[in-house]
This record gives sequence, structure tokens and C-alpha cells, in this order.
Amino acid sequence: MSGDPGMSEAKTVKEKLLEFLRKQDKPLMPKDIAKLTGINYNTVRARLHDLRKEGLVERVEEGWVAKKQ
Repeated sequence: MSGDPGMSEAKTVKEKLLEFLRKQDKPLMPKDIAKLTGINYNTVRARLHDLRKEGLVERVEEGWVAKKQ
């Protein structure tokens, strides 16, 4: 990782979630995402729905995944 160490804190929750999901090799449920990221469960759910509306993530049977770029 390069750049300013403080930069990651400037990321929005949506950006953090999307980045996290892109690194996963399997779909995850919101409660697992919340546990692994430390982001509040209700916030995770709300941001996942925002990201889905933007076409960046999708809900599959086993959980949530980032759409391929």
C-alpha cells in the first residue's frame, strides 16, 4: 500500500464495503460482513442496498458479492 496512511479513514462506509467484498472469494451474509469489518449490522445492510441500486454488488443465494468490473 502506498500513499498517506490517513487516507483509508477518509473512505466512506460504502467504499469500505465494496473494497471488502471485492477481496472475498465467496458470498457473505450481512452479519458476517459486519463481524469481519466492524461496521454496524444495520449500516452494512443499508449500504449493501445502496450499492445494489448503483449496480456494484448483487445478492446471490449464499449472500452478497461485488459485481465483476
